[in-house]
This record gives sequence, structure tokens and C-alpha cells, in this order.
Amino acid sequence: MFAAGLVKVLSGYPEAVIDRAIDATGIPSEVSFLNLAEIKKHLDIWRSEYIATEERRERANRKALPEPDVDPAERQRVSQGLADLVQHLKSGFSPSTQ
Repeated sequence: MFAAGLVKVLSGYPEAVIDRAIDATGIPSEVSFLNLAEIKKHLDIWRSEYIATEERRERANRKALPEPDVDPAERQRVSQGLADLVQHLKSGFSPSTQ
């Protein structure tokens, strides 16, 4: 009965979690008295860690958006606007001197 329950519990977890569980540092080192509740508790924790790792890996491998096209006329207009602003500020223009 225990074996059937264990198979049923393990069938709900990703293969990487099961591999971790059957490793010498997995369930054998974590649970002193084998019972399904203790095994499931550790499997749930390891599944959460596995899912978080996979989500981080997916985000790291996600394709970046392409750089936007640069319009030379727009770049010139922005540069000129900033130059005008710098000139106004250097000449003492501020809201308090209007």
C-alpha cells in the first residue's frame, strides 16, 4: 500500500524533482521515518525551487526586443531642444526670474 501511494505521490512531480528526491542527499537524508506526508512536504518545497529556477532560466533566455529605429531628424530636434534649454539655464532663466 505504501509503494502504491508513493508512486501516486511521485507521479505529480517533474522528473528533476524526483531525481533530487531519490538522490542520496534527497529523501534518504531528509526523512528518518518514511511516510508519505513527510516525503510530500519535501517534494513540494523542491518543486517550488525547481519552478522558480526554470522561470529564472526562461527569463534569462528570453529574446530581447529589437532596438528602435533612430530617426536622424528627430535626434537633431531633441539635441537642439536640449542645447536651447542649456542656453536658457546658463543665461539665468528660471521660473523665479520670469
